[in-house]
Amino acid sequence: MNLKPLGYAPLADRWEQLHIAFKREQILEARISRITWRHNDIATWILDMGDGIQGMVPASESGLVDVAMMPRMVGQDIPVKVKGMDRQAGLVACSCREALADVQEKLFETLQKGQVIDAVVRVILPRALCIDIGGGYIVEVSRRKATRSQARRLMDIFREGQLVKAKVSEVNKQSCKINVSLVEAEPDPWESVNYLRGDKVYGWVAKITDRQIFIEVMPGVTGIAPLPLRGQLKRGDAVTCQVKKFDASSKKLRLGIMPISGGFR
Repeated sequence: MNLKPLGYAPLADRWEQLHIAFKREQILEARISRITWRHNDIATWILDMGDGIQGMVPASESGLVDVAMMPRMVGQDIPVKVKGMDRQAGLVACSCREALADVQEKLFETLQKGQVIDAVVRVILPRALCIDIGGGYIVEVSRRKATRSQARRLMDIFREGQLVKAKVSEVNKQSCKINVSLVEAEPDPWESVNYLRGDKVYGWVAKITDRQIFIEVMPGVTGIAPLPLRGQLKRGDAVTCQVKKFDASSKKLRLGIMPISGGFR
């Protein structure tokens, strides 16, 4: 008999682990490796279950309200329950929907309105964020609740996988609703910002009227500048400004847009 190195422990058979998880209805974590369309063009996630074993989650078991979101979840880790196994084919049937139902139940038991929690940005949409508030449970956060910024795109402010703070604004078990706000989890930026007359600041054009331009120097802090005599600006343009007047107590910031050669910046 061959002697084994000290500390050596044989790895448990992956199929045996999956079988145990199936019998005990345990929640496993798996990564979505790709998406495919099978059986009447039904979207199906293909999961990496380890040791070359593939999991399959059809759209009906994704747990997503909008299955059009399925392609955007590729590369993400999700919670699943094993529903069946075909060892010969190397495939495992999985349900994310059932796993999320268990996660949701735990969240209803632990979350309280007003609580600030850790969350992770999973998907960035043009007008909303999809964030994981625990256990893979995804909540959609509207732009208004995601950021105070009025000038920048969500994709320019956040990145997928980013850790953020979120404040629980609603926990309603009867209607199965959990809502959170990233904005409410942060202090008012006017309480910490401080500028002196003559300071140069970098910002983005948030709004243009007939007489003035609103410049966002940071999310939630917007100053006003007169229209430049020459050059053209549009919403979202980055500019350098000089502080003319600042009063945090009244939340007033007066700016002057600084020209550069060839126009404005």
